[in-house]
Amino acid sequence: MVFTKIRVPRKVKKKLTLLSPQANLQFDETQVQSVLSDFEKLEFKDNKCFDKIADDYEKKGKSSLFNYVILNKRKEIIDILDRNLPLLEEQEEFRKKYSQYVFQIDKGMSYGKELQDRLQSFKDRAEEVLSDFEKLNFNFKDNKCQDSSDSVNYNNGRPADPFDKIANYYRREKESIFLFNYVVLSKQREIMDILDKKLTSKDQEELKENFKKRLGGYLLRIDEGMNDAKEFLNKDDLIGFFDGCYWPDKKAGHLVNHYDNLSINITKPGQSLETSRLFSEKIKRMETIKNEVQRVKIYSNDKRIVTIEKNEKQQRNYSFTKFAICDIEISWGAKDESGKDLNCTVVLNINLGQVSIKKSTIDGKDVEPKKILELAKQNEAVLIKGKALHEVLAAHFIKQTPCEEKKDMQSHENIVVPGSGAPRSINEEITVEHPFGKAANKDNHREM
Repeated sequence: MVFTKIRVPRKVKKKLTLLSPQANLQFDETQVQSVLSDFEKLEFKDNKCFDKIADDYEKKGKSSLFNYVILNKRKEIIDILDRNLPLLEEQEEFRKKYSQYVFQIDKGMSYGKELQDRLQSFKDRAEEVLSDFEKLNFNFKDNKCQDSSDSVNYNNGRPADPFDKIANYYRREKESIFLFNYVVLSKQREIMDILDKKLTSKDQEELKENFKKRLGGYLLRIDEGMNDAKEFLNKDDLIGFFDGCYWPDKKAGHLVNHYDNLSINITKPGQSLETSRLFSEKIKRMETIKNEVQRVKIYSNDKRIVTIEKNEKQQRNYSFTKFAICDIEISWGAKDESGKDLNCTVVLNINLGQVSIKKSTIDGKDVEPKKILELAKQNEAVLIKGKALHEVLAAHFIKQTPCEEKKDMQSHENIVVPGSGAPRSINEEITVEHPFGKAANKDNHREM
């Protein structure tokens, strides 16, 4: 591999930026900023504004500079877009043009290389996804598959572009969105080879072009979703992906929210994650476009262990998978009949969906579960599979006594997930601070 080395006189002090190892091209920061300045001048309400600036740089013989900015300055360009078109619904046409251009100039060579590196653990499973791309069917009338046994193409019986179908399949059925992202980033040539074999006639060119547009759009979504998640989580040892709603669906009642769904993959032992801030804190762009997290899916080495959803009351509902085997320790502040402050803790054991009471304490002293039942009604912070804590406890008793609910009490949970003969131990700790109090709380996930 050949690299070009340029010496800059000391007194000039220009900052040089390498386009890519393949291109051997360099641009100083002034050149890069000039392109971004031209983006600032665009009339974004003109649906052809992206085509116009791309054509302008081609006519000036500066396509290489323009392409560098497109491939490497996505965040800056989207910031400009947000300032000019704050309504996300109005950004759709620009984003389509942007993503199509990315796919056209990149050819799977340099775009998202850093993202590919983050997902290297999925490298050995790439053929699994490519095999599913082979199963895509382009011959359904109105793109609607009604055969539920055809898992890749079915899409719940709703019409969709074939690329959208396989993306949804990896989101909803296989729940391996990080694996899918790795393949889309690193195996574009292989995907296009599959497409060329499937679509050979001239009357199928429109299908092929539409597939390319969808693929290009998803490339931009991966870049935006994973890099924004990295900024949001602020931890290099966590892999995150904001996979929100980009296009409104009025029939389904879905509004545009680029950040409503966050997936997090935990891959190393001893990691910690504060979950409450995932629903309250925001990066700058989330503040600008007024988006927030509604749902978090947490994976352990690409296997989902829990989904946490925020409801209208700001409660977090923990829904564990049917394979989850774990202990949940829930602690909260309560008051007895005399108004005395009490610290309450209950440990629930979840074994393949079955819940049992393992331990209960008041002010650090072990008590019978029945003694903590009434106090559990004062815990409003946590739901387990949609049920309040006192409802979960009451399921184990024949009789329960009514009690007036209390508000604004602190609560925290510890979740311990034992392993099942894994070759190495994985310790995952999720620290939670509930909106009802300022105490730092913890959910511990452990696999031995």
